[in-house]
Amino acid sequence: MSFTTILHQAKSEYAYAYDENTLHLRLKTTKGKVQRVEVLALDPFNWIPRNDGSMIYDLDKKSIIRSAMEKEQVTEEYDCWFAEIGNQDSKRCKYCFLVEEDGKEFIVGCHDKMPYADNKEELYNLFNYYNYPYINEEDLYKAPAWVENTVWYQIFPERFCNGTPNDGRDVLEWGSEELDGALKKFGGNLEGIIQKLDYIQKMGFTGIYMTPIFESPSSHKYDTTDYFKVDPEFGDNETLGRLVEEAHKRGIRVMLDAVFNHCGYQHPFWQDVLKKGKDSEYYDCFYVLDESMPVFDGEIVDGLPQEVPRERLKYRTFAYTPAMPKWNTGNPKVRNYLMDAACYWVEQYHIDGWRLDVSNEVSHDFWREFRKRIKAVNSDVYILGENWDNSLPWLQGDQFDAVMNYEFAMPVWNYFKKDEKGSFIYAAKEFRNGVSKVLTSYPRHVARNMFNLLESHDTERILNRTNGDIEMAKLAYIFLFTFPGAPCVYYGGEIGMRGGEHSNRQCMIWDPKEQNQELSQFVREMIELRKNHDSFRTAQFQWLNQEETEECLMFKKIGKKETLYVFMQKEGEKHRYPVPLELRGRECVDCICKEKVFLGETFELNRNGYQMYLLPDFGQES
Repeated sequence: MSFTTILHQAKSEYAYAYDENTLHLRLKTTKGKVQRVEVLALDPFNWIPRNDGSMIYDLDKKSIIRSAMEKEQVTEEYDCWFAEIGNQDSKRCKYCFLVEEDGKEFIVGCHDKMPYADNKEELYNLFNYYNYPYINEEDLYKAPAWVENTVWYQIFPERFCNGTPNDGRDVLEWGSEELDGALKKFGGNLEGIIQKLDYIQKMGFTGIYMTPIFESPSSHKYDTTDYFKVDPEFGDNETLGRLVEEAHKRGIRVMLDAVFNHCGYQHPFWQDVLKKGKDSEYYDCFYVLDESMPVFDGEIVDGLPQEVPRERLKYRTFAYTPAMPKWNTGNPKVRNYLMDAACYWVEQYHIDGWRLDVSNEVSHDFWREFRKRIKAVNSDVYILGENWDNSLPWLQGDQFDAVMNYEFAMPVWNYFKKDEKGSFIYAAKEFRNGVSKVLTSYPRHVARNMFNLLESHDTERILNRTNGDIEMAKLAYIFLFTFPGAPCVYYGGEIGMRGGEHSNRQCMIWDPKEQNQELSQFVREMIELRKNHDSFRTAQFQWLNQEETEECLMFKKIGKKETLYVFMQKEGEKHRYPVPLELRGRECVDCICKEKVFLGETFELNRNGYQMYLLPDFGQES
C-alpha cells in the first residue's frame, strides 16, 4: 500500500470531538482503491491483570470497539470515509484503521502501515494508534443554538431604504446615479430599515446582517471614525436601539459589522499620529514604517488622502489604501478600545452577532481574547469572520462560530457562469467535486453554522452570473437553501436585482412592478421549506449520481424524521433520468405541489428543471 493512499491527522477536520462523549473520524483514501474501512477505538488505559497471579497487566483487547466507516464523499482524488465513535465516557480514545484494498487488509496507524495477515499482533500495538488524549469540555466547538436555523438577509444600509426622505439631507435621487465612488450618497438609513421590517419578516428572514453603520465619511462605512457612534447619516444610537427592539419583536436577529483590522483616516487616534508623529500617545497603535519621514506626504482632498504609489506609503494599511491605516491589535490600548466597543453594542443595544471584516489579517491571539470578552457579556452572540479561504484554524471553538462561506459560493459561481468562450466554467462533475471538498473541510457541527451566500457587497450578483436567467438562478437558490449552514440572501437578490462586481450596491427597488415577483415568491417558498423540514438543514449530505446521470445533480439530505431528495438539471434539453433504487416504488411528498406521489423507475427534467421529494422516516441525522 502506497503511503500516499492514506490521509488522516489527529485533532483536525479528520478527528474532532463532536460533543462531550462523541468523536467523529474521517479517513481519505485514493479514489476507488479501497473497498472497506474499519476503525478500531479504545480507552488506552483499559488494562486487565493476568490470571497467573503476577502483577503484570495486559491490554483488554475485548474493550476495542470496531466500527465500519461509511463513504461520506467522493472527489476526483479521494474517497472520504466517516465514522462516529460514541459513548466515550472516559473521554480518552486511541484508534487505528483496518483498510481493505484489493482483497487484502492493511493496518493503518500513526507511524506505520502494514499488511494485517503478516502482522496480526500489531493490531494491538497502541504506540501505532492515533491519539485523541482527552475530550475537554472547554475545548469543544459550541455555536449559539439559534444560528443553524436562521435565514439571513444582508443589507447595505446606504442603499436599502431612505426612511426620512424629507429631512433635508443632500443626497442623490434614489437609484438615479452610477454607483462608482465611495462618497456618493442616496440617503438609505436605519429608519428605512425599521420601516421595511414587516417586508423582511413576510419574506421569512430571521436574521439581518448590516454592513458597517458607525461614523465614517464613506457610503460603505468600512473606514470607521467613531466605533461608539452610529453615523448621523444613518440615524443615531437610539435609532439602532429601536431597530433592534422592533426586529426582536418580529423574531429577527440583528448582526452588525465590525472593522477591527483598520480604521478610517479621520479617526482621532490616527489624526493625533499625523499631527504629533512619534510624540503621539497613539503612535504604537498603528504600524508606522519610517519614523524619519512624514507619516503621509500625499495629496489630501476633502480631508481624505488620495492614492499614492506603494513605495510612498509609510504606514501599514488595508491593502494599499492610505485612507485605512491598519490597527496594531497587539497594542493593549488598541485591544481594549476595540473590545470595549464590541462589548458596548452587545451590552447596551442587545445585538445578536458580530461580522468581523478582514478577520484573517488580525491575529489569532486578538480573536481568542475577543471571543472571551464577548461571550462573557452574552454567550449567545454569533461571531462571524470574513474569511474567503479554508478557515479551520479559526473554527476550533476558541475564536469564531463561523465564517462567510465563500468556499461554498465559488463552485456554485463556476457552475452557473460561462467563460469568455460561452462554456460553463464547471460541468456537473467538477461542481460535485468542489462541493465534496467543502463538505469534508470542516467538522459537521461547524458546517451547520457556516454563513452561506451566493452574493454579497463584495461580489457579482448571482443573476449576473446566470446572465439574467431566472430559472437558472432558482437552481442556485435551491442549492443555497438545502446546503448545510445558515443561508443568506443579499438585499435585492430575492427580487431579481443584477449587478457586476463594481455595481453590486444599487439602490433597492421598491416598486412592485419592477420586482421579479416570481423569484420573490420562489425564495419565500424555499425559506418556508427550510424552516419546516430539518432535512433541509442537516449536515448529512450525499451525492446520488451514477454514470448515466452525469449532468444531473442528484443528492439527498438525511434528517431526523425524513430524507430530502433533490434533482436538478442546468440548461440542456428535456431528459429522462433513472430514479435512485432506494426511492423506486416509495411514497414521497413532492416539495413543490405538497402532494404525495409514488416514484417509478424514471423521472423527467426540463431545461433548468428541478424536483424535490421528502421521504419520511428514512434516516437519522448525525
